[in-house]
Amino acid sequence: MATMIMRDSHRILEKKMKDLDRLKDETAKRIKEAADQGDLKENAEYHAAREEQSLIIRKIQTLQTYSPFQIVEEGEIETDMVGFGNKVTILEEGKDKAEDYYLLGPIESELDLFPLVVTGHSPFGQAIIGLEVGDEFTLDIRGEEIKFTITDIDVVSNNK
Repeated sequence: MATMIMRDSHRILEKKMKDLDRLKDETAKRIKEAADQGDLKENAEYHAAREEQSLIIRKIQTLQTYSPFQIVEEGEIETDMVGFGNKVTILEEGKDKAEDYYLLGPIESELDLFPLVVTGHSPFGQAIIGLEVGDEFTLDIRGEEIKFTITDIDVVSNNK
């Protein structure tokens, strides 16, 4: 099954992947240069570059696990009920101010593109999908039943 992703997020992901590939190549050169200096046991530059390369490769692999993608255009997003690509304003019972949650995919979460990203696979995301403005829902959070109300549904915008 394809991972849903916003068009703008996909562009950012492509740039991020190119940047990571460039960093991986640069790190490989640093590893070779450090290895050419001789004794690898006590070569801190070599070990630091290897560790950095390992982190870069892990990040690339993590981002690749989400493909293939289903790109969602902003114009395809509905606001009559909560679904992918919505900014959902939710008021927690007992609180004075509602908070905005972004119902998006794991890529937007991985890339830290929006605050309070909720994926459709999370319990919170599953609880709000299909709800409308004014609908209430309850979640068990750390053994306590918390009541929430949907106060607004909008399209996620890159301008947040």
